[in-house]
Formats: sequence, C-alpha cells, structure tokens
Amino acid sequence: MVRRALHPSPALVAAALLGAATPPRAGAQVLLDTLPQIENVGIVEHRGDAVPSSLVFTDSLGRSVTMGEFFDGKRPVMLVMAYYDCPLLCTLVLNRVQRVLRELKWTAGDEFRVVTVSFDHANTTAMAREKQAMYLLGYDREVTESAWPFLTGDVRNIRALTTAVGYHYKYLPESGEFSHPAALVFLTPEGKVHNYLEKLDFTPGEVQIALAEAADGRIGTIFDRIVHYCFRYDPRTGRYTADAFNVMRIGASGCAVALAGFVVVMIRRRGPGPGACETDASGSTPALSPPHQEVRL
Repeated sequence: MVRRALHPSPALVAAALLGAATPPRAGAQVLLDTLPQIENVGIVEHRGDAVPSSLVFTDSLGRSVTMGEFFDGKRPVMLVMAYYDCPLLCTLVLNRVQRVLRELKWTAGDEFRVVTVSFDHANTTAMAREKQAMYLLGYDREVTESAWPFLTGDVRNIRALTTAVGYHYKYLPESGEFSHPAALVFLTPEGKVHNYLEKLDFTPGEVQIALAEAADGRIGTIFDRIVHYCFRYDPRTGRYTADAFNVMRIGASGCAVALAGFVVVMIRRRGPGPGACETDASGSTPALSPPHQEVRL
C-alpha cells in the first residue's frame, strides 16, 4: 500500500481560498500545508480492494441505500468524501468536481456515476439535500438526483467505507472540525478501488482518463480507449502521466496501417500489370493476337 500526504503549492492554496463558495469561520479546519504534522491523516491506497456492498447510508430523500446499489457492472463510480458543513476544503473539492463535470463530454448518470458521502455522522439528511440541490443546479445538465447522490451515515458504516478506500481523517475537538485529505476515489463498475486523484487542481482530462481506466474499456469511444491506453496512473504522485512505451506502440501501429493503406492505393492506381489477362463481357478470356512481325526490305 502507498501512503502519501498532500502538498499543494502556496499559490494553489491562495487561489483556492479566493474561490471558495463558503468563507472559513473562526477555528476552521487545519489547512493542507499542516496535514503532514497530523498523525494518520491522508490516503493509504487500497487499489483492487472491494468496497463492502452491504454498507448502509441515507440519501438526500431520507431513503436507506446500500453501496452495492451504485455498482451496476457497467458504469464506474467517482467517490467524493466530504462533510457538508466543512468550512473550506470540502467546498473547494466539490466546487472543482462540479466545474470539471460541466466540461466532461460524458454525463453523470449515463456513462458514470458520482457519489458524495459525508464522513461526519452528525450531518443530516436536510444538509445532504441542500448540498445536492445546489451542486446539481450548477451542473447545468438535465440529470436526475440518482446521477449524483449525497449520502449520510452512522459512524460504523462511514468508518467501514473510509477504511475500505484508504481515506483517513481525524476529528479536531479544539476546533470542532476535521483534518482530512482532498482526493477523488475511482471505483470499478463492480465496486473495487481502482485509482485516485489526490489534488485540488484535477483537470477534466485526468478525470476522463481515470473514469475510462476504471471502466476498463466498457464505456467511451475508440479514441477514449486509445487515450486511456497512452496514459497511466502514477501511484507515487497521484497523477496521470504519458506512458512512453504505449505511445510509441500506438505510433508504430498507426504508421504501419498508413503504409499498408498507401501501398493498396498505389496498386489500385496502377491497374493490372502487363501480364494480367482481361475478360470480355461474357466472362471468357479473348484470344491473343499474334505478335506483330517487323517487315524488313
């Protein structure tokens, strides 16, 4: 398992602070640059581990749902851990998720699903409903509530989920807030942890690749699958980088196909060779004329 702490640049933190929809209050959560000093806070990668399908949560309408209901064997799931009265970091993550979703060519609820789960057991259904309404309104696409559910739960189910995906946080009694990482967790259509994006400035391209990779080619176009093939998740950095070997293989294959196409076109343009036989309308081969004899005087 790989464990990392998040180290954003000071400029990124400053920009995030300016863009936050909810201003931080007194005694707000510990900021990102102090997380390494807080024990047991961060991501411990559990790639390949299954999320327990029997875990029970409550959706924004007050209905009991299990995690297994979000795994249909076809669509990957982007899991966002955030508590709904978080004064800073969770708001920044959710704002970024909403912005990226607007720019993706795929639509939540169609090719993939987004699931947000609060890790604060004190959060209520009303808080989840308010958050969901706000972010679905800003999504600016015609989707149902099931495309991006916001869930709450009790301590036991929350702990089981965060442990399964390797998301570790800590309650700070002196401030009444949580110290926690900023990360997206991508799950396969069967509910296994596939990969992570651990930063605030994740891009639409990275999210698209992560979803395609988690789906293992079951969604998207041939171009999406080629892009997925050419990029690989780096567990040391939590980012996607170009796979030079696969890029070269794709390039070589493309050159081979282009060369073969060129040869075929050239052969067709030249027509039949000097030794080729022609047939008449009846399909029979006409008799050959005798060779021309040169007359010498």
